[in-house]
Amino acid sequence: MKLEEALSKILNRPPDSKDVRNEIKRCEALGIELIMMEDERYPSSLAQIKDPPLLLYARGKRIDALGKFSIAIVGSRMATSYGRNVAAKLSAELSRSGVVIVSGLAHGIDSVAHEEASKYGLTIGVLGTGIDIVYPKSKDIVFQKVMENGCLVSEFPLGTMPTKWTFPKRNRIIAGLSMGIIVVEASAKSGSLITARLGLEEGREIFAVPGSIFSPTSEGTINLIKNGAKCVTSAEDVLEEFGYVSVKSFIPEDPILDLLKSGPKSPEEISFSLGLTINEVNSKLTTLEIDGIVSKDFTDRFKLNL
Repeated sequence: MKLEEALSKILNRPPDSKDVRNEIKRCEALGIELIMMEDERYPSSLAQIKDPPLLLYARGKRIDALGKFSIAIVGSRMATSYGRNVAAKLSAELSRSGVVIVSGLAHGIDSVAHEEASKYGLTIGVLGTGIDIVYPKSKDIVFQKVMENGCLVSEFPLGTMPTKWTFPKRNRIIAGLSMGIIVVEASAKSGSLITARLGLEEGREIFAVPGSIFSPTSEGTINLIKNGAKCVTSAEDVLEEFGYVSVKSFIPEDPILDLLKSGPKSPEEISFSLGLTINEVNSKLTTLEIDGIVSKDFTDRFKLNL
């Protein structure tokens, strides 16, 4: 199928129409890639779902993220501080392990997952609007981070505004791109449960974070666990389902770690060599030590745990 034919089906216009030609020109001007199912960049996992998008609009510096191992992190827009902290923890741990984080760029859990993933790895934002629309508008910075450290994708024509049906429809793409779906927080009628259900129908692994029985945003996740979703508290809980033994066996790319490959260093030595403040170095070392990636030797200098 030619691009014009695919767009004619999406736009409901003849292949040689002005609307189809203009759509292609606008995408070229905005740096948007149009990826058909025949394209080798089209994710095989997405192509295998019951109703795959005929065409993907993709925008970002790392469109190749679409072909990598991915896990979705989704949850409530009205996330609690607990939910935000858990989403940040899981997203950071998985990203450091080389996993691409997929989510829907909504308020709450989605945005936290994208922001953390953009610090340590790659992330994919699936939109319920045209790819040229920033919605919600307050998330412009998050959108930019996703494009810098991954890509945005949408199946909707340019200019498509959000409606009550576009977001549930995009959820099947989140599920299709991901090998597993983590629901961090969700009310009893949360849209995140739609994503989990769609993922289950496509044979994806479903994970849920336990929460307080008194919290409305934990009702959905508790019900998922009751119905067979794996209870998850760390990235290792997720990765072991796919044959990974330990998150700690994955060493992230980091200038501090590159420096430590030459031998143990004190925080002061690292600060001087990399031009970082001592507070920045100590903060990073604390995180790396908690993750089991570095430790102190008998001289109190930091070394890699290989």
